[in-house]
Amino acid sequence: MFFASLIRRVTVHKPQGIPFQISASEAVALVKKKHNSQFLCVNVDFLTLSEPSAEFLPFYFCGGSIDGIFRGFADYNNLDSSANSANKTASSGFRQFVTSPQPLRSTFGPHQTQIYAGYKYNIHYVHQVFRSETNPLHLKKMTSVNVEGASINLFEQSTRTLKVFIDKEVGQQAKDTASALVRSYHPGAFSVNVEFSELHIHLDDVMPVFMPCYVVKATYDQREYTLYVNGFNGQVGGPFLINSLYVGRAAALLTAAVSLFLSPNKGAGFIIGSVLALPIYYIAFYTAKYLPLLQRNYFRQQREKLRERHMSTDHSGFRPDVNSERINEEYRHSSYWDTHDFQKKPHSAYRRVNDSKGYYAALGLTGNESVNEIRSAYRRLVITEHPDAGGSTERTAKLNEAYRVLRDPKRREEYDRTC
Repeated sequence: MFFASLIRRVTVHKPQGIPFQISASEAVALVKKKHNSQFLCVNVDFLTLSEPSAEFLPFYFCGGSIDGIFRGFADYNNLDSSANSANKTASSGFRQFVTSPQPLRSTFGPHQTQIYAGYKYNIHYVHQVFRSETNPLHLKKMTSVNVEGASINLFEQSTRTLKVFIDKEVGQQAKDTASALVRSYHPGAFSVNVEFSELHIHLDDVMPVFMPCYVVKATYDQREYTLYVNGFNGQVGGPFLINSLYVGRAAALLTAAVSLFLSPNKGAGFIIGSVLALPIYYIAFYTAKYLPLLQRNYFRQQREKLRERHMSTDHSGFRPDVNSERINEEYRHSSYWDTHDFQKKPHSAYRRVNDSKGYYAALGLTGNESVNEIRSAYRRLVITEHPDAGGSTERTAKLNEAYRVLRDPKRREEYDRTC
């Protein structure tokens, strides 16, 4: 029985990828070049760089439409006396124009809406390095992408969780578009704002994409930081590692110079500057030293909170993998997910399954789970059991072997018959 009349169909396409165009040695050279060229950045001689890890990061490239109604607010310092007084509001120091309700109908596409579908790495840095309007031009079928020597990261965010990120991302795009429209009619305004009375964002197409990335671990001052290199165009991103010694010296010299310049008595100014320079040096030094560490820890906490907040939705929704086929999803308030093929259970809940090779036991299952439940169990375990997370290679191999068999209905049926 369905309880809602509004149905939105979303097409989730087969995964595609972008191939690596640079080598690991080139990635290291690009990291060194960036750190040597940035002002006040730590010198590469003080960095210990690990061997780059070639990985494919999961992204969602999205397309859809925007339908909304908004009002615009244009603020002026001075107002022409011939302006229509019916559309302005007086205030102390400025005048404000308020537009009538305006419709906004627009679209968004994969060239501008690209969402990182994982929690493993810093979302801000990953978006900074990999988002590009030209990315859709370089997409290839995964069968044509060379994945040898590279690990493929899992899609941790389901397509249901994606809707939350789309609302935020595209909502900002809609606001920027509306602001540009208001600005075009009020080019002389010093401030332009918009307010939506209605805003409907419709997601129509989702393209799972694997982006090439070199992950480089940089150790500085006995602390490890993660740097990212785009495996296609060589763009480098990550935390800005500050040379705390240079910052401290610069702050101390600036303090002394300002004190000397502002003081009418140069002798007194020199003494005051010398006295203030020492505490300013230590304040600047330790601020520059611990700021990247505090940022790293803060972003890690934010990622964990984000993972926990969407855990139930991610586990119950559809998450693509390399072998996923094109599917159509429906978003509505109904029993859809109870009748979807990925949610159908193969056996009666009362049937006892003999697990000859321990595949079900390895994933913590009973044998009566649906494909979605098997996928969720595998991904939940592989995050903690992977060698990079402190797990064992043997345990991960067992999980992969079990998942390869149980996720395929035909192979699973054969396995159940041999039990």
